[in-house]
Amino acid sequence: MSFVPRRFFPDYRLPLSNFKGHHQKALTRFSYLAPQVDLVLEVRDSRAPISTTNVLFDKVLAKKEKIVLYSKKDLSVLKPNLQKKWHGNEKFLFIDARSNRDAKSILKLLKEKYDNMYPPPPLGLRTMIIGMPNVGKSTLVNTLRSTGYESQLPKGVSTKRRSEVIRLSQDPDILVYDTPGVFLPTVKDSETMLSLALVGCVHNSFVDPIILADYLLFVLNLQKPNGKLYKTYIDHPTNDIHELLYNIASKRGKLRPDGGYDEVGMANFWVDSWRQARDGRFKGLFDKEAILEIEASEMREIMNEERSRVQETGVYSRLEENSERQRV
Repeated sequence: MSFVPRRFFPDYRLPLSNFKGHHQKALTRFSYLAPQVDLVLEVRDSRAPISTTNVLFDKVLAKKEKIVLYSKKDLSVLKPNLQKKWHGNEKFLFIDARSNRDAKSILKLLKEKYDNMYPPPPLGLRTMIIGMPNVGKSTLVNTLRSTGYESQLPKGVSTKRRSEVIRLSQDPDILVYDTPGVFLPTVKDSETMLSLALVGCVHNSFVDPIILADYLLFVLNLQKPNGKLYKTYIDHPTNDIHELLYNIASKRGKLRPDGGYDEVGMANFWVDSWRQARDGRFKGLFDKEAILEIEASEMREIMNEERSRVQETGVYSRLEENSERQRV
């Protein structure tokens, strides 16, 4: 009998919020800086392109031109043609935040934006890098800085961060606001939280390690039902996370004399090895909708529902109140 992967994952009623005070403060800061910004660079993790989309940014930075940067391209199999359907006319790039070549491509886009502005912005082109926590923003800023303006400075001279504004180019004058990662007030369901946990947007302690390992097994089986993505540990596909973790412990020589093992430890090891790509082989996706390659119409429906859902949390009214207090 051929193996049949699970089509649905159990709802474990996980906590759906990791929104903290500094996230609200960052949003208030965004709205304050918005009039000064000419272009927004939103970083999303290409392994979880839907889960790492934060619709709060659309409200706070409405009407600002945006380029979406999909990080971790070396770890993902997200298809450019699928993204073209999803994005329509919106610009997007696949990047490795550590890559000087990709940083130069981004700088080229920023310079083209500057050249197309008339009259030239008197204070330089100002852009803002935004995204969910731990999607690669800080790494990208450091790469942009070392590839751009800092690379032209005399040896031994650097532009160590003294403020949130960082110069990327002097001719033309291009500056970037580096911002903290901002979470959603709540995510829509447990699977979204699990996807975010797999890419590191939430701390390991936020989700039970066995459940997270099971979700990883679930999405791997959706992509490769033959079990190829974990054949290092077991020679056949399985839907049983306990069977897989036992085999991982056995292969690593971690079984006790009585046959027992540290199941939580094995779950953490396995999840982290995929998250950090320690085995060097895995390229994949953690969003079920991306794995199933949903149509553009379905993607628009998901985003519209997400905007409505987030609005009901009251975060926008709190943001307006905070902004009003700042103006006073």
